[in-house]
Amino acid sequence: MSKKMKILIFSSLLLNVLLVGVVIGDVSHRFHIEPFVRKSVKEFASKLPEDKAALFLETVERVHLNNRDAYNQLREARKEAMKFLSAPEFDEAAYRLQIEKIHELRSLMKRRLAGATIELARQFSQKERRALSQHLRHFKRHSRDKSLPSDAK
Repeated sequence: MSKKMKILIFSSLLLNVLLVGVVIGDVSHRFHIEPFVRKSVKEFASKLPEDKAALFLETVERVHLNNRDAYNQLREARKEAMKFLSAPEFDEAAYRLQIEKIHELRSLMKRRLAGATIELARQFSQKERRALSQHLRHFKRHSRDKSLPSDAK
């Protein structure tokens, strides 16, 4: 075998190994996002009095469970919207309908979170509400999420 051929084969193998490493690394990080969010919630709850921490954790869990179905519907609506968008013939009306469904599901999830926040605020003191507002404003995102918080833009 010629020297050029050996270099090409070696380079190809090296690039393939690097590609596999990047893919495996990316996939493995995706599984750590939910525990990261849970850790942040528990970290905030540890700063509250015991009874308020229990109330906060119970409320967060309830919102999460209530939104699970909406999240699954949202995922399906996104898939459908992408099907309409990539179809040979673009069906604008169907695509718009799916987008509206996506917006409505997101709105529903946000309304549930706002309702839970109001429920907590009714039972928290001013100091606890201030801490809650700081937590919601500066909610730590996963290190792979490079977007800025909404108030920092």
